[in-house]
Amino acid sequence: MRDQDLIRRAEDLWQRSAAQGIVTHTNFLTPAEQYTLKTIPHLSSSLYSSGGGADCERQAAFFLPEYLSPADFDPQDYLTAFHVLCRFAQPVHRDILGSLLGLGIARWSLGDIYTQGEEAWFFCLSTVADHIARELTHVGRGGAKVTEIPLVHVPMPERQRELVSFTASSLRLDVLLAGTFRLSRDKAAEAIATGLVSLNYAICQKPATLLAPGDVFSLRGHGKAHLAELGGKSRKDRTFVTVEKYL
Repeated sequence: MRDQDLIRRAEDLWQRSAAQGIVTHTNFLTPAEQYTLKTIPHLSSSLYSSGGGADCERQAAFFLPEYLSPADFDPQDYLTAFHVLCRFAQPVHRDILGSLLGLGIARWSLGDIYTQGEEAWFFCLSTVADHIARELTHVGRGGAKVTEIPLVHVPMPERQRELVSFTASSLRLDVLLAGTFRLSRDKAAEAIATGLVSLNYAICQKPATLLAPGDVFSLRGHGKAHLAELGGKSRKDRTFVTVEKYL
């Protein structure tokens, strides 16, 4: 039902964008919600996603009219970034999020949040920016100085990734899970059966599910990866596989 509601809202935004020649957009979406929209061809063809910075996890989906290409589109008109300075305190993600939710800001209006020492940065929908600028004066029990900044001034953390290459007898989920996380085939199948594995952000309990390049899979407690590339065949008819593992 939740996916159906998301698709219905996106369909309406897509149709309004096409009919009125305007930019429309969703709220910030989780990776699972983003994936749902990208699997629908007529929506994904005119969809552009942005969280405000490169490699953001939470992103809004924008529907662009025919005259506007992604290269010419500036999300700065719809998304806002803030810098937060907390003197003599070192806020963590939950401190910033809790303070924002305490102002009555909905989670779907907020994008990624980053913290480092006394500083923090976060993205939000521009529709709530004025409220945040006026009302966010404290984080936790301490005072906070909040400044609106250009999106490009947010220092994006570098995500650590590792390429893992191996040969696989097939592109089954249990086979690729075992090769990626250095597990036995039986351990991989057991993890899948007990609901510890997600495929494209949804729990998958079918070990025989076949993957394709671009598919994302994760094992609770071990991390996340995506199938990056397929190579040729080995002499034993095994497929050369490269996955990108997020550290």
